[in-house]
Amino acid sequence: MNGNKLLTSFLVLGMGLSLVACSNDKPESKKEEAKVAEKKKEEKRMDTQDRTAKLSVPEDLSPYFTSSREGVGKMESMVKDNGSIVYKCLNEENKYELNAEIKLLSSSSAEKSADLQNSMYGENDEDKKYKPCTFEGFDAYSHTINLGTVENTRLHYYVDYPVEDINKVVSIEINQKNDKEKDTSDLEPFAKAIIKNMKLEKVKEEKKEEKKEEKTTDFVVSKNYNKKYEIIITMPQDFTTIYTPANGVEVTGEIVNDSFIRYSFENKEADTKKIAAIEASADATADEVAETFNKGEEDESKLYKPYQVGNYTGVNKISDYSYDDYVTYNMYFNLDRDGFKGTIKVVVEKLKAEADDSDTEAIITAILDNVKVEKKKCE
Repeated sequence: MNGNKLLTSFLVLGMGLSLVACSNDKPESKKEEAKVAEKKKEEKRMDTQDRTAKLSVPEDLSPYFTSSREGVGKMESMVKDNGSIVYKCLNEENKYELNAEIKLLSSSSAEKSADLQNSMYGENDEDKKYKPCTFEGFDAYSHTINLGTVENTRLHYYVDYPVEDINKVVSIEINQKNDKEKDTSDLEPFAKAIIKNMKLEKVKEEKKEEKKEEKTTDFVVSKNYNKKYEIIITMPQDFTTIYTPANGVEVTGEIVNDSFIRYSFENKEADTKKIAAIEASADATADEVAETFNKGEEDESKLYKPYQVGNYTGVNKISDYSYDDYVTYNMYFNLDRDGFKGTIKVVVEKLKAEADDSDTEAIITAILDNVKVEKKKCE
């Protein structure tokens, strides 16, 4: 009897020790998980947003990436007035610099952003072209080029980042300057640390109350053709009613010499500027316009070539002169709308110093989507 009681006591004690052992095993791992979760919760983040999405990254990226170079100081971070997020670290002694710039783009896909860049800069140079890739599980386009010398290198990604029912394009640009060692091994790990710790969320669009009393003022210009007919074009005076600029960009518009409409997109703080002009053109096709201008021209760089933005087809000639701070895109687009069938001339100028040109497509699309064209016979 006593033996049975003793056996029972040992069994109970054994079960108790077993339970204690099991319970002691789990809390340690849970504590570690809790610490990681708490650390992420306490992590300060920087964010930027446009009208459809909000992007955030850690303010301090050092837990996820540290430059392999000796003498490089602590990484600094900031959100610029134009809405882009910047990381930067440097070696004060030899002026070596490693930086990253992250932007939300208004382009509909990474492919379209890449195609636009390739048509402008990589058409005759395979090394400059953006090429499709998979970047940390995301569809993307990338290129790596030397900026002037092998000591200055840029790795640039256009990334498709799905957010709920929309696709956002994120630009991640890594720059290495004054690299005497000519070692680019830090570029890709830097970019990967950014994309792995990036978060995007959709911004709910607020419904704006309609102002019934307020009337929209339009710009209207016309062009006379041999006194037979005139083509009239109309565009909103306030371009921001059809296009959302990046943070810090001021948009202004005007009619120039009663012949064309011009808009300016300028961020004085970031020293960026674009100019877009719209002019009435003949009722010929873009190919016919190109054929006329290209006749007798032997310089390949001065020829008008096929060009497309979204669903709009046309031709484009890039003017890039060494004495000018701007590069100019001279475009003619086919338009068949409201009884008008012909071409619209769109000229875009941008500062050469601006590395990213993705918003140019959004500006051109806004113009072509909203321009009103009317052809009238002269009395």
